[in-house]
Amino acid sequence: MNTIFRTTLYLIAGFAVTLLGSCDDKDNWNGAGEEPAADNPGVYFASSNDRTLEMDASAGHATLLLGRDAAKKASALEVPITVRYAASNITVPTAATFAAGEEFTEVEVEVKDFEYSTPYSFSVEIGNQYGNPYNAASGSTRYDGKIEVVSILANATFTPGEYSGKPSPEFVPFKQKIYDNRDGSYTIKNFLYNNAGYSFTFTLDPNVDTSNPHAVNIIPDPDCGWHDLSENRWYFYSAAGDSSDNRIPCYIPGNNPDDWVTYLYFYAFKSTTSTRAFYLDLENKTGAMMSYARFSESKSGRILFKISW
Repeated sequence: MNTIFRTTLYLIAGFAVTLLGSCDDKDNWNGAGEEPAADNPGVYFASSNDRTLEMDASAGHATLLLGRDAAKKASALEVPITVRYAASNITVPTAATFAAGEEFTEVEVEVKDFEYSTPYSFSVEIGNQYGNPYNAASGSTRYDGKIEVVSILANATFTPGEYSGKPSPEFVPFKQKIYDNRDGSYTIKNFLYNNAGYSFTFTLDPNVDTSNPHAVNIIPDPDCGWHDLSENRWYFYSAAGDSSDNRIPCYIPGNNPDDWVTYLYFYAFKSTTSTRAFYLDLENKTGAMMSYARFSESKSGRILFKISW
């Protein structure tokens, strides 16, 4: 019995010593692996890279942004890129080059033999000799993403103006890409910066305006808004009907960040003026969208978006 008791005491004492050793405050291991070398340039794939990169078909490549530790940007640097996997039609550069003094650089990922709107996957990585895997604030040493090939009609400038309400909002010109869907329709993603994932898809009505034969009416897709044909209006709503509960607020850039569009409809086939005001002119690279809006702070009234590219 005494032998068993002594054996139990020895086991408890040994376990206590093990615990004390494991709690040594000199042990700062964090479970992540080896500490990066002092001269590690801290290269990473920037967090601003979308998980699905867009490639304009006319460009032939998509762009991937890389960054490095700003404190170590004085010298030029070439960084190997490891391709973990890639679709057979994707070509990824084997290295990225940083110019002296530059914190960021880009690599061009090529896509060949593609189909529109088809995502192609790839995965790339920066080795531990060049990347710091423990600093995820700006990005990651590994990028897993896709490339989708698109056709961009224009990166158009929308200029708000011709307000009828007083005081008027102070919106500023902003950019929106107009995508050619290759089927006779076009799409503006995140239309008017609604920040809710709602896009605007439309076709062009070839009816001729004798005063401007190149200006072609915009015909909204019924699935991305509501038509009141009796009033010649198109409401930017998330569901059919003229209820304000269905409206989609639009956070258009401006001098007053607290002022945004809370309600919006466009004069789809005619306007308060004698000229057509919901059209694109592909030949002259212009267009217009005349609308009526209510704002979170400014006085409600008419607002015209002039389009150019």
